[in-house]
Amino acid sequence: MNRNIAEIQEHNLRSVWQNEERDFTRWLTENIELLGSALGIEIEDARAEESVEDFSSDIVAREMNTGETIVIENQYNKTDHDHLGKLLTYSSGKNAGFSIWLAEEFRPEHRSVLEWLNESGPKDAKFFAIKPRVVSIDGSERRGFEFEVVVEPNEWERELGGGDSLTETEQSYRNFFGELVEAYSEQRPRWSKLKPGPQNYLTFSAGKSGVSFGWVFHQGPEFCVELYISTSSKEQNEEIFDLLKESQDNLGSELTWARLAEKQACRIKWAKQIPGKITELTADQCTELSEWGVETMDDFQDESEPRVSNL
Repeated sequence: MNRNIAEIQEHNLRSVWQNEERDFTRWLTENIELLGSALGIEIEDARAEESVEDFSSDIVAREMNTGETIVIENQYNKTDHDHLGKLLTYSSGKNAGFSIWLAEEFRPEHRSVLEWLNESGPKDAKFFAIKPRVVSIDGSERRGFEFEVVVEPNEWERELGGGDSLTETEQSYRNFFGELVEAYSEQRPRWSKLKPGPQNYLTFSAGKSGVSFGWVFHQGPEFCVELYISTSSKEQNEEIFDLLKESQDNLGSELTWARLAEKQACRIKWAKQIPGKITELTADQCTELSEWGVETMDDFQDESEPRVSNL
């Protein structure tokens, strides 16, 4: 073996988080974006030990783009029937769109159950088995961490934009946002890198539940950098919208403020007119548009995120 290459050693979760409920669940709740990044979704509003009738789920959260409920069940060691029952009970009680079971080792029969549920279970319910791994390089005391996806829905890669069955438009969106994500990650290294899908938008949290930044293609045609305000209350959305408008500063003249009377949400956008649909743009035009999206979002996030966080 090359002396410059060392083996990876795996450690149990207790070597970092001694107690599953008190330590690991709390850490995961505070760092939920890491799990979201592993699955290619945006998770927000994570709450630990939320009640489900007479029981309490380890973590209940929300998928930002779809609004679906996420139920997460954590377990140290090898999976057992008790935790499987809890996952299904909590998921049913919360009508969850995402049911995620985290464990250090999955028994084959439990993997089979989740695979069967993805194949034949409730419509639009997605089940995941995730192995959280603590690793180190041989001889090092420092620990690394990652999520290994053990089970996922059959069409999950397709939903994220994988596979060969995309339309020309879907493929164009995925290619464009793939380039944009790489560029924005270089611009803001601490930004939580997203997995682009085949849709006309890509969004991420603005630091407050129900408020998100996004790059979006709209009719016009135009490409926009925007802040979308979509909490569960129309009144709260308009209140946030008005407070942000009162405090607008350097970007005021560039922005379009839309209360969206016909919708519950409100939108603040910075638009750029484009010469055609995504499929009609040349490679050079896409690159130029991506560069505009990166620079504009960088400025927009710098100006807007502190204001949103202080609301």
